[in-house]
Order: sequence, then C-alpha cells, then structure tokens
Amino acid sequence: MASDAANTMGTSAADALALLLQEDPLLLQHGLNLYSGGSVSPEASGDNHEESTDDAAYAYAASLLHDDGSSASSNNGGWMSSSGEYRQRATEALAEVDRKLALVESLAQRVSRDSPAKVAGPLLRLHGFELSESSESPSQKINSDAATLTATRDKADRLERQSQVLSTVAHRVETALQRGVTRMESATTRLSRVLELSATLKMILRLQFEARKLGSGLDLESISQGGVIDLRDLTRAAASVAVMEDLLSHPSLSPASQAGTIDVVEKLRPGAEAVAKSVRQAAAGLMNELQSQSTSATVSSLSRLGATLQVYFHLGELPDASWRAVTSAFITAEKASDHLFHPTAVKRMKESAQSEAMALAEVEAAKSKDGKDDLKAKDSRQRKKHLDVIYERLYIRKLREKRTAAASKWATEVSDASSRVWNLHRVLAARNDPVTRKNFLEVVAESAVPKDFAGAEEVLLQAQNENKDIETVADKLNIQDFSLFSLFWVQLCLRLAGRLQRLLKYDGGSLERDVASLYPAVRSASLEMVAELHDVMQMGSASSDEATGLSSMGSGWNPTGVMGGSAVLEDSVFLGGAVVRMNGSLDDPFGRADEAAGGGILGASADAWTHPSSTYDTALDADGSRPTADASSLPSSSALAVFTSQEWVTLQGEKVSDGVPMGFSPLRSSFLEQCKKRLFTPLEFMFQEAVSVDENGVAIPVLPTLPSRYDIAKIDSNIREELSLADPRQGGGDFSMATMISDPIVSMVHEFCVLAKRAISEIDDDVEAGTEAVTHNLKVASVMSSLASFVRNAPENTYVNPYRPSQSPQHEEASHSCRVALLPALQEIESLVKNTILTPLTRVLNSQVATVMSKMHRLGAYLQNSRDDSSQASSFVQIHLVDLFDNIASVYLTPLPNEYASIVASTVATFSIYSFVSNAAMIRPLGETSRLRLTQDLADFELSLEQLVFKGGTSLSLSQIAGGKPYSELRAMRQLLYWNMLDDKALSPAEVAKALLRETWVKDVRPSTLFHFLFSFAPTLLTSPHHFKRMDAHQYVGAMIKLDGSVDDGEASAWMTTMACCDAYQQRESVDGSMADGDRRVGAILMILGPELLRRRRQ
Repeated sequence: MASDAANTMGTSAADALALLLQEDPLLLQHGLNLYSGGSVSPEASGDNHEESTDDAAYAYAASLLHDDGSSASSNNGGWMSSSGEYRQRATEALAEVDRKLALVESLAQRVSRDSPAKVAGPLLRLHGFELSESSESPSQKINSDAATLTATRDKADRLERQSQVLSTVAHRVETALQRGVTRMESATTRLSRVLELSATLKMILRLQFEARKLGSGLDLESISQGGVIDLRDLTRAAASVAVMEDLLSHPSLSPASQAGTIDVVEKLRPGAEAVAKSVRQAAAGLMNELQSQSTSATVSSLSRLGATLQVYFHLGELPDASWRAVTSAFITAEKASDHLFHPTAVKRMKESAQSEAMALAEVEAAKSKDGKDDLKAKDSRQRKKHLDVIYERLYIRKLREKRTAAASKWATEVSDASSRVWNLHRVLAARNDPVTRKNFLEVVAESAVPKDFAGAEEVLLQAQNENKDIETVADKLNIQDFSLFSLFWVQLCLRLAGRLQRLLKYDGGSLERDVASLYPAVRSASLEMVAELHDVMQMGSASSDEATGLSSMGSGWNPTGVMGGSAVLEDSVFLGGAVVRMNGSLDDPFGRADEAAGGGILGASADAWTHPSSTYDTALDADGSRPTADASSLPSSSALAVFTSQEWVTLQGEKVSDGVPMGFSPLRSSFLEQCKKRLFTPLEFMFQEAVSVDENGVAIPVLPTLPSRYDIAKIDSNIREELSLADPRQGGGDFSMATMISDPIVSMVHEFCVLAKRAISEIDDDVEAGTEAVTHNLKVASVMSSLASFVRNAPENTYVNPYRPSQSPQHEEASHSCRVALLPALQEIESLVKNTILTPLTRVLNSQVATVMSKMHRLGAYLQNSRDDSSQASSFVQIHLVDLFDNIASVYLTPLPNEYASIVASTVATFSIYSFVSNAAMIRPLGETSRLRLTQDLADFELSLEQLVFKGGTSLSLSQIAGGKPYSELRAMRQLLYWNMLDDKALSPAEVAKALLRETWVKDVRPSTLFHFLFSFAPTLLTSPHHFKRMDAHQYVGAMIKLDGSVDDGEASAWMTTMACCDAYQQRESVDGSMADGDRRVGAILMILGPELLRRRRQ
C-alpha cells in the first residue's frame, strides 16, 4: 500500500515538472522536455492527457506546499504515508530539477555556439543594426551570420583604434593651449603691474599737486594758529585735504600694504595730516562760533556757516557735523528746561517770593502805621490782620513776577537754540555742492538719525504713514520732506512732556499746584518765542530768491569761487530771500523742509491770514485757544499763522498720537484740573438738603436750602479770578488762554445746574399756582438768573472794564472770544430754567386762565336770552380776567427776573388770546347784542394783556409776541364778528365761500375759528363740534390749544370734527328738511372752505 502511494507521488511530481518544462519553447524545439519517468510529449493530445497533466501539476504543487509532513485533505485521499518519506521524495525531485537545469545550461551553450545569430541578433538590433532576412539554407545562413558577427567585431576594433588616435590628438592640443595660457598670464601679470605702478605714480603726482596747492596761495599759518581765516582759503584747503586723505588711505600708498614705503609719499604724509588737523580745528571753531551767536543771524554769519558746511562736505563729515550742531543746541535747550522745570527751582521761586513779599509788606505796614492815627489805635491782632492782607497781595504779585522772569529766561534760551537749528537747516536746504550738485540737506537725510532723536523720528514717521496703505508704509523719513528742525522741535517737545510728567508726580504730587501755576507764564513766554521763530522763518520773499538765482536746486549759485568757495555766500541776499511761509496744515509734519528750501506751501495771499475766514463762533482751537493776539508780544496780522503753525501745535501738545504726551500737554491738563478744583470748591455747600422734624420727632419734608447772594458773589469772584489768569498784566498769561479757561467754567456751571435741578420741585398741571413749591422754584429761577448774569458779564468785567477808557482792541477781542466760549453755560442755564421752572409754571397759569375762560359758556355771558340782566351790564373780561391777569403779574412775574418774566408773560398772553378767540367763536347763537359785548370785551382784553406783557419786563409789545400771529387773530376777530355776507340769500355756497376767502383778515384767523364762527349761522340740525364730541366747550378748546400756547396740532382735529358734523347734518336734513331755522348753506360753505384754508395754513 505504501509503495503504491509512493509511486503515485513520484509519478505526479514528474508529470508536474514535465508540465512546467513543456512551456519552454526552446526545450520543445530541441526535444529536451521528455521525462524518463513519464510519457508526456508535445504531440500528445486528448482529454485523458489533459486530466493527467492537471493532476500531475496539482500533485507537484501540493508536494511543494506541505512541508510539515501532514497529509493533504483532498478528494483523492492521502498519497503520503509519513513525513520522512515525503522529504525524501522532495529531495529527489529537487535533484531532478538540478539535473534539468544543467541540461538547460548545456543547451544554451550549444545554441550560442551552433546558432550565434539567435543570441547576437537581439543585441545587434538593440544597438541599431538591421539584420536582413534571407531565404538561404540553414548552413548558408549560419555562415552569413558568422561573417556578419566577424565584420562587426572588426568594425568595433577600428572604432577603438580611432578613439585612441583622437584621444592622443586632444591631449596634444590641450598641452599647447595650456602653454599659451601660461604665456598670456605671465604677460598680463606684467601689464597689471605696469598699470598699478602707473596708477600709483598718478596718485603720487596728484598728491604732490595737492601739496603744492596747499603750499602756494593758502595761508596755512592762519589756519593752523586759529587767526583770521579766509573762507576761500579754508574751503580750498578742505578740498585739497579731502583729496590727499583719500589718496593717502589708498592701499597702494599705505605703508601696511607693502614691504617697503614710498619716500615721496611718506615725506608728504606728515604735512597733509597737519593741514587736515588744522582745517578740522578751524571748521570746528567756526561751527562753535556760529552756534554760540544770538538769535538774529546776519547775512555774514549765514555765509560763514555755509562755507563751514562746505568744508565739512569736502571732508566727508557733513552729516556728523550737522548732527553735532543739532545735538549741541538740543543740550542747550534741555539745560534751560532743567533750570525752570525742576523741584528745586520751583521751591526756590516760591521761597524768594515769600521773603521779598514779607520784607515789602513790613515796610508798607510801617509807612501806613506812621501816617494814619487809626492804625496806631488798633491792637496787635488787627495790625497782624492788616499785615497779612498786604503780604498776601504782595506775595501774589512777586510770585507772578518770579514766574514770568523764569519763563522768559527759559524761552530766550530755547529760542536761541531753535534759531541756530533753523539757520542750520536753512543753509543745508539752500546749499548745493558746485561739483557734485548734491544738496547738503539730502546728504544729511541719507545718514542715520542719532539715537537721541529716535523718538522724534518715530513720531514723524507715524505722521508720514498716516492714512496710507500697508503697501505704501515707509520705514524711513522721506528725503524730500526731511527737516532737521522738525526732528529737533519734536524731540524737544517729547523730552519736555516727560520732564513735566515727572515734575508733577514729584514727592507724591506735592508740587503739582505750584507747577500748574507756571502754565500762564510759560504759555505767554512760549507764544513770544514761537512768534519770534515765526518772524525768523518769514524773512525774505520768493521774488528776491528767484531774482538772485538762489533756488533749492542750487542752479543759481555763483561758480566763481574755487571748489565751492565763499564767493556766493558773500551775496547780501543769501538766504534772506528764501520763501519761508507758515505751514497752515496741521497734518504736515515736514512743512519746515519746503520753507527752508525756498518753496512756499501755503499758497495764500498776504491778506488771507490777516483776515481769517472763520468767525469766533466756529474757529476754536483744540485746547480752547483762539487766534487772539497778545498786545505785548504778537502783532494781530500774524496771530493766525502762529496759532496754526506746526511748531505751536506741537509745543502745546494739541495733537497727541498713541497716548504719547507732547510739549505742554501734561502742564496744561494739570492747570485746567487745578482751575476746576478752585471753581468747584464753593459748590460743595450749594443746594444742601434741609432737615426738619415736628414736635414728635418725625421728619418733615423740607425744600432744599438755596444759595445766598454771598455764595453767588463768591462764584462770580472765582470766575473772574480764573479768567484774569489770561490777562498779561493781572495773571501773567496771554489773551489766547481766555477760551481755554472758559471750559472749566462751563463745567462748573453744568455741575451747578445739576445741583439746582435736584432742588427744583416738580409741579403738575392741576397744582395750585400759589403753593410753596411754585414759590421755591421762582427763587431758584432768581438764583439761576444771577449766575447767568455773572457769567455773561465776567469777560467784560475782567478784560475791558479795568482798562477803560484806554482799553485796546486785544482786550475787546479777548472779551468777545470769552463770551462766545461761555455761551454753552448760558444756554444750559436757560434750558434748565425754561424746562423745569418756566414751562410748568406757564402750564399752571394757563390752566387757570382756561378755567376762567370756560365761564364764558357755563354762565352764558354773551347769550341774549340770559335771565340775569344785571350780569350783562358788566364786561366778562373786567369781571373775570382783569383781576386774574393782575394777580399773575404781581405774584409771579414781579419776583421773576425780567428775562424769565417776559417768557412767562408772552406764553400766558399767547394762550389767553387763542383761548378767548376760540371760546368766543363757539358762542351759538350770536346775536347783535352779543356781538357788541364781544367787541367791547375784545378791547378790554387787549388792554389787560398789554399791561400783563408790560409788567413782564419785556420791551416787546403785544403785537410782537409769537411773531404777531396771536395779536393779528385778535384784531381780525372784530371784523369777523360783523361779517354779513350770508344776509344775501341769493348767493350760492360757492360764491359765499369765494367772497369769504377774498377777505383780507381771513389769513390772520385760524381755520378752526372761522369754522366755529360759521356754526353760529347754521340750522339747529347742524350740531356744534363740542356737542358732537360730547364735550364741554372749554374741554373742546383745551383739546385744540395746548397749555404751552401751541395750536398747530389742533387744527387738523377741528377740521375732522367739522366734516363729521356736516356729514351728520346732511343725513338729518334728508330725513327732516322741513325745519327752516338758520342758514342751510353753512354746511356746504364749510365743506368748500375747509380744504382751502388748511392748504393756505400749511403754506
């Protein structure tokens, strides 16, 4: 059983191997695919053969996969008895495969030997050779293939030999070229040495030439000894020194570059170095001399400065020299600021004023004691009090004088430093090198800004990049707008703001009050300083600049001087003719660059800044300062230019970016804060809540306590004292501070109004007018009127009245600008009184008038069928209204100030006229007797209102109140009463309406008055408007006329009610038209008149 299985496995493996070998075409061609153990052949075919090969392939694959000795699970059953036998069979099968592989290798060798074309053919085709097919016999074909292979081998040999020959030729050519290159390099090296030697000789000759120039025609002794220096000699010496230094620093002439030195060069070197040192010393001396001069730079000094800058340009040290000069001026200004804004200086100033004031007070008190007997009789306490009064007055004056003197000294030193920088900037902007045509200011602008001015550069860069896109933002100042003066001024203002902040915070703010008091004097001094700088900047005109050829490009510079000598700088109009106009735009931080270069950028005529277009009502500056000139320091013609200049704006810190303080902004803020504190101090005791209790200890509500006349006078004194700080004589400041000080006053008035509003009692319309709350409010109105009067008169009492009759236009101008700045305070007082006191009061009074007017209908005062004939003997106005108006005038108008009493009287008069006319127009029926009585009452009513308005204290008459409309309607009412067009029964409604519209008095009557009057002629079926609304007559009138006297809203409502009455009348007339009382045309007339009258009123 085991032997059968083994035979079966071997047979299957052999068959599987045969099947694999059967797929090789080359084995099939040579018959090497026969296996000794099987009978498989290429020619065999049939189903049995296919099944056997498939089984054999499956068996062989299974024998290869099962290497763990386990039996295969298949449908054919197990074919291997044990794992050892399986491994043995597998080993034999592999050995058989090795033998077959050996046969295949031997076959390949035989094929390559017998049929080389089979092997070489594909290789030759791969290399591009074409093998032609022929129909030769196999033997001939083998011979031809061998010949072809031999020819190919020969051709390959020939190609190899040719490549060797070409390689040899290339090597020879390369060797020849290398020898040529070597010879060329040798020749070039010799030539370069010759050229270098030639260049060295040229430099030596140029060095000797410059040395001879220095030795002939130049006064080297004066330059070296610091004597009188000729600017031409110094300029030529600087040019020669610059050339010699450049030559001596060349590597060819430098001792460190060669083993030996050049004797000629070394002989010239000490002299050149000595001359260079002398030139630099002379230039430094000239620069120091020019920088130490006063503000008023002459033409000669500017010429010398230009020559000195030319020297530094030749030496290549122009940027360094310019920045050293600017830094020196900045240090000078910083020292001046340190002397003024220092804790020790502030304390010393106060102590000195105290000691001098005390000495003068004792002397004055002694003189008063010797001259007056009443002072001798006084006791020591009274004499001490008298001495204190004198001391306080003298101390204030001395302290003001000390502050003014210190501020003036600071402004003088800062002005000198600023003028030096401005003159330097002007010369740099106007001066060009005559050889290179480079502008000196552009040369300085191309250099780096020192660290000391980094803050100013950042601020100017921020202003330059403002409102620009991210793509166009620059990280360096524009060269065309570069300004040394702008950098100096902005940096000075930045350092000044930082110094003031530290001083205000010194010792926990103990000196803040004294430091803030410096602001008026410092502002006045700085205004004079900026005005002086403005005058310096305004020198010359554009015409003279162009006439002399002093353009910013330097095309007009006289070239007669040697190497940019001082021949041009001797011109009498050097820089004096440069256009220096003030920059009116606050957004251009580089305005000084164009001005110094001679280009005016304002573009305005001379009269444009002497006659400003803005009025005092609109032209307020950011800090409240108005372009108001100080009579002692600033001419009015240049006031606007100074206040709008970039220097003044920057110094005052009006434009602060990113929270960075600038200039006097910390000091100004502290000054305004101190002003507020002094003004707000009296308000602590204003309108205090009163407390009262009854006998049981229960709190009783009591109205707040009102300020006394002394309290209001104290506020007035504080206001005038603060405003006097802007008076140069009284407070040491300048008049431009008037509007700035007005801001704290407006804030104080606002706080006062807030306190007063809390003390005002609320009054309803139905409250009796004689209550305690109304009386209290009238007193509050008097207090507010007093305050408004003081605020209104404070500017004139401060700036004009003390100097009458010799007041100047500057005093009048300061007073006017201050009054304009205080208008918000007056408007707030008026608004408070009108809204919280006068309006509720007039509503209460008008409510009383409306109640009395209602008696016209309730009592039937004008009805002809009245039972009480005695009541008709007297006028309704005299009985009911005259006493009411007299009571209003005596009780309410008399306690009120005139300006407020006139408002109440006007409002009451307006409401009374409208109410009386409307009530009279609604009387129905209106007979002849009623018309006569109404006419008489209209005259009495007009007379009583005239007296009411007169007692109100107004200068206006009754015909001028509310534009004259109420009085015109009152006068037209008399003509309306006697209108008799309806007596003509033949006229149609349209004709009556047209005739009525043509009346001259119709335009003065309200449409509702005319509607209601026509109802008196209507039939009984046409219901009156107030009956239609089911209201009393006075209620209906109250719906049309508001308690504040406005009537516009009620006209539309009255017309709607009239139309509703006419519609109802038409319906009733169609049902019961037999009633013939009244005029039946009234309804149609009303429908025709209504739209036209309302249209006219809207127009």
